[in-house]
Amino acid sequence: MMLALVILFLLPIKLLCFVPESEFFSFGHSEGDALLFPNDDQHSDVQNISIVFKFFYEHHSKLFVNTNGLISFQKGISTYTSEAFPKIGERIVLAPFWTDINTSNCGSTCNIWYRESTKSTDIVKATSEVRKYFPIMKHFGANWTYVVTWESVPFFGASDVGINKRNTFQCVLISDTESTFVIYNYNKIEWTTGTASSGDADTGIGGTPAQVGFNMGDDFHFYSVKGSRTADIINLPNLSNVGYPGKFAFRVDLRDIEPAPPPEDPGKCYLKAADIAFVLDVSHSIDVSILRNLVTAVISHVPINEIECQIGMTSFSSKAKIEFYFDDYAEKADILTHVANITNMRGASNLEDALVDVKQLFTYSKGSRSYAKRFTFIFTDGLMVESNELKTAADSLKSLPNMEVVSVGVGASVKHDLLERIATDFTRVLYPSADMIWKYLQSSLAQPGCFSCTLEVEGEIHLLLEDSIHITRAEFKDGKQFIYTFIEALISFHLQNVDLSVDIFGNKIIEAIPLNDISGMKYKLGSVALVEYSGIDVNQSSLIKHVHNIGTLSSSNSFVIFITSGKSFDSHLIKKLQSVVINSKTNMITVGLGSDQDWYNLEDLASYGYFVFSGEDARLLARLMEKELKTTTCS
Repeated sequence: MMLALVILFLLPIKLLCFVPESEFFSFGHSEGDALLFPNDDQHSDVQNISIVFKFFYEHHSKLFVNTNGLISFQKGISTYTSEAFPKIGERIVLAPFWTDINTSNCGSTCNIWYRESTKSTDIVKATSEVRKYFPIMKHFGANWTYVVTWESVPFFGASDVGINKRNTFQCVLISDTESTFVIYNYNKIEWTTGTASSGDADTGIGGTPAQVGFNMGDDFHFYSVKGSRTADIINLPNLSNVGYPGKFAFRVDLRDIEPAPPPEDPGKCYLKAADIAFVLDVSHSIDVSILRNLVTAVISHVPINEIECQIGMTSFSSKAKIEFYFDDYAEKADILTHVANITNMRGASNLEDALVDVKQLFTYSKGSRSYAKRFTFIFTDGLMVESNELKTAADSLKSLPNMEVVSVGVGASVKHDLLERIATDFTRVLYPSADMIWKYLQSSLAQPGCFSCTLEVEGEIHLLLEDSIHITRAEFKDGKQFIYTFIEALISFHLQNVDLSVDIFGNKIIEAIPLNDISGMKYKLGSVALVEYSGIDVNQSSLIKHVHNIGTLSSSNSFVIFITSGKSFDSHLIKKLQSVVINSKTNMITVGLGSDQDWYNLEDLASYGYFVFSGEDARLLARLMEKELKTTTCS
């Protein structure tokens, strides 16, 4: 459960300070504001706003401006005596100064102004203030504000003396459609209580003073500014949580209200809330120790807390099992301990039952959150019988609101078409790299104001076609055809900043097409056709040296694709090749050539089983490369 914070960090400020009206967001008729009619205990008509305003875990598209110092979301509020937070029920409110305000007897000397605004002056000011008071939000760019100003308002029951006591304060709602902030500005607070709340008619002091803060309408989600409902609340113009007397700033779209951090503290960069289900294939074809290490590495990246991410898990072999629900573990260490104890069931793969079970994880009674994004990561090799039941279970899971289903190809080799079929789409089929999975999650959950994410398309592809005694002349010709089909498919994606080369390896390395930009590659394919079949054994030393040079000289996003029968590779050569690329971030891909392939060598040589293909997969591999050459980086 959320810890309900009620203490605001108040910076020591010299007395008799305030926010000048000139530093408020501009207000009045000249700004196009609406004016709330003179009244006692009333509110505006419903105000339909042009965005969805995120407040705690709820999203709102309407609000009410209330005379008594509140902005409410469910309905207008006429209650004049402030109530302590938390307050259960329909009190879903922003409370810049909840007390008994009466504008019915002060004419034009008191006003309550309000407007929705996307004017550049307001947007610029809102952006500036959020970046200033929340330094971690350096990329924040407001696109919407709502400004409410209580100008020189008196209290209910004021005497001829008391009518001269006035309060001027402002509430500003700010959003970039993802993150939301509220700023309270106080110019003057000369009274705290109306007479109906036992305040003095001459001074407006005593009784039950104003409540300041935020309330979600339940027992847990609220924030109360220190001094609320005490005589000390009159000192608001002298206090602050941002070092500016009379100004308070809060982030309000998270599970907890986040006050602006103290000076010199940039604050924390939060990801969007996400409920993440892991579905683990522990059948006989999976090395569970490797799977445990991968899942552990992924979870180690993920921030697990009430505001950001929480994790649930199922596993499957011939039967499915719910490992734990979202609300079973709050600490990452406990999750990792559970993962470490998952074992291989050594049965067949029954993914359809696991997909039915994973839907249970996303029931609210088991800790799933209605406001969170949903992810299901299915770690499997896809080596199972495709059935109507599996398709139905996958489609049912994908149909859940706000759900993304991601398949991760694990194992010695994988069934790519099934991985694609169970995922939301092809872009959500990933190879089993903890860093890549984390980058996918981070870019999906990054708050734009806090993170800057850039998509880059660049890299190198090096095609190596075998010419040796272990393939026939016809198979060598098939290898060339694979290259033609692969390159033509790749060209159709119109990729920028992608280079490709084609080399023939056998007794020596023949450079058929030097490393060049993919866009002009169709004019160079004739060079491949000119290379004659020799049928001589592979020179291992020259191949190792060549791959080493690729790993040394290539960009960080590079792929070496071996088109081979696999029979020229022994364990010594495979280990050597793996060792020369292991520190270069180069991935090795194998394409099985011919009818008599050494599939075990193809699997061992590839960086992951996900990168093992057959000779009929040219277009599939091209499509995969188009995806893998795109890298999103968030900072």
